[in-house]
Amino acid sequence: MQQNKWLLHESNKEKIYSLTEQIDLPDVVAKILLNRGFSNVESIREFVYVSKQNLINPFLLDDIYKAVIRIKKAIEQHEKILIYADRDVDGITSLVILFNTIQTLGGDVVWYIPSDEGYGISNLVLDKYHKLNIKLIITVDCGISSVQEVKYSNELGMDIIVTDHHEPPIDALPDAYAIVNPKKTTCKYPFKELAGCGISFKVSQALMQTYGKDFDKELLIVALKKENNVNNTYILKVVNEIIIEEKEFSFIDENKKSFYCLLKDKKIVTCNNDIFCDVDNEIKFIDIVTSVEKNLKDIAYDIFNQYKKDEIINDGRMAEFFDNNVDLLALGTIADIVPLVSENRILVKSGLQILNSNPSKRFGLFNIIEEYLKDKNNISAKSISWFITPVLNAAGRMAKADISAELLLADDKYKANDFFVELKKLNNERKQLQNENIKQFEKKLKEQCDVEKDKIFIVVVNNLPHGVTGIVASQIVKLYSRPTILFISDGQFAVGACRSIEGFDIVSALDKTKDLLVKFGGHSQAAGLTIETSKIDELRKRLKEIAENSISNEMVIKKINIDCELKISDINRKTLDNLMLLEPFGCANLNPIFLIRNVEFKEVVVIGQTEEHLKLKISQNGGNHVNAVFWNGAEFRHSMQYKDKFDILFNLELNRDLIQISIIDIKKI
Repeated sequence: MQQNKWLLHESNKEKIYSLTEQIDLPDVVAKILLNRGFSNVESIREFVYVSKQNLINPFLLDDIYKAVIRIKKAIEQHEKILIYADRDVDGITSLVILFNTIQTLGGDVVWYIPSDEGYGISNLVLDKYHKLNIKLIITVDCGISSVQEVKYSNELGMDIIVTDHHEPPIDALPDAYAIVNPKKTTCKYPFKELAGCGISFKVSQALMQTYGKDFDKELLIVALKKENNVNNTYILKVVNEIIIEEKEFSFIDENKKSFYCLLKDKKIVTCNNDIFCDVDNEIKFIDIVTSVEKNLKDIAYDIFNQYKKDEIINDGRMAEFFDNNVDLLALGTIADIVPLVSENRILVKSGLQILNSNPSKRFGLFNIIEEYLKDKNNISAKSISWFITPVLNAAGRMAKADISAELLLADDKYKANDFFVELKKLNNERKQLQNENIKQFEKKLKEQCDVEKDKIFIVVVNNLPHGVTGIVASQIVKLYSRPTILFISDGQFAVGACRSIEGFDIVSALDKTKDLLVKFGGHSQAAGLTIETSKIDELRKRLKEIAENSISNEMVIKKINIDCELKISDINRKTLDNLMLLEPFGCANLNPIFLIRNVEFKEVVVIGQTEEHLKLKISQNGGNHVNAVFWNGAEFRHSMQYKDKFDILFNLELNRDLIQISIIDIKKI
């Protein structure tokens, strides 16, 4: 097995000192953030001390206004609405958020999750719901590639709103009533990495806002300065918190009427009451501190930004909506392994706070927490991804995703318990299926691929049960650092799961071979596809050529970025508590990786049902020892000779209130 490449960032002591002088931040946290590209106090403060006041206006999403107006019409005219969801945790949480929102607003809404139809929209399902008089379909976490299916829905007279976060097809988008996806080339939404549940949440949020008192009303943000009897103003015209016009205007006291004509009957937001005592407009005064040096435009934007923050704080109706849904949003976002930065970080951190303050809030989710989480008082992104996500995903992998949806929707504990019993059974079946599939695919991998020379692995197995192919593909990628496509063939057709490596866009590669495919879709690092079995050999040939030209030898060497170096004396509760400032950890905000040099292994004990893990004690320079665990590290045990010296990479973690290190990699000195 090839050795991993370690990349240690050199710490800039002057920058660290400067940073910790400006903001109250522990040295280890400052080092990590600087090494991860945070270069100024403002960006670090925003990252560490997240606030929901920094969430982005949902109406910046392309087509969202059109979408929510259509949904509102359907609610008010009592049209039947169908929510069509994907079957993973992201899709299920997307469904529950939107379903609960529409139902709360009085909508006649039902939902559907595919079982045997595969990913995306099915014409057979469209036929079924057309007969049930469905007038509006809303997809969640799917639909962006369903060009033909959307066309068929239009022919049946059913409007489709697509809400999705997957990569749009390059050649043509579906002809849907509206498409809400930040990855559309026409979409100016500044954050592109929301999960499907994030898009569903944004649609639900915008829908709720259509029932607010200021929805679609023009607001005037007015900044004013008086100099030499001349009133200078800067006016922002705002609709749904989006600036649609900016205007400078000056007038003398004797000519106030010209200014008042601009105001008409609009609501005014300002920080200055000097000129507005004679008007009948609704006025909201914003308390901000302005300096003489600031120009009027900047003051107007300060007023606007403070107004938005005040609205978030004081709008109890929207605050209740946020708290009722953000826990599900955190669950789906973590499960879909999207980057936990920017808006995702705010949403996930807020959701984890809700989960930890009231874990019994959702009866079904609480059953999972009680059964599978060892530390029920510390629900983290890691515990969700390790223990909750696999259980909820088990139903979808066994073609019964409706069980997980029903579990999260259950409004009494008896219903929730019934669904949980069934989900536990499905999870046990999933584990057995996963073990069997791993054996079959590992065997075929060695028969069908050259694991030393091939730049991409394409493996076909006949007549295996579906559901866990993506998990197995991820394990192969982790082991061999090669893009991997695993197919299960039923004879005429084969359904595949793809997982990739950094730098190789698997969706782009599939797009270059789309003439061979029945359908495909996904992200740059994970995708799904269907193909006629007879065309797999040609697909293998073409993808191997693409991979050969695109993947360098350097790309297939696993690189481990080291955040900073520690000594064993640094491994304590204070350091761990400091690291909690960086939580939640996940994609694009990984649990920090540390280096310790010159350690000895004092004890090495094999643990685990199949003896695949190691439990160890390590020391440095003859000092005190520290407990360690090396998951899936049993293969290294024979090289860990007493008195030999090693460098190790690790994460710091808590195990039943005791500090331990979780080893990632070792190198003998």
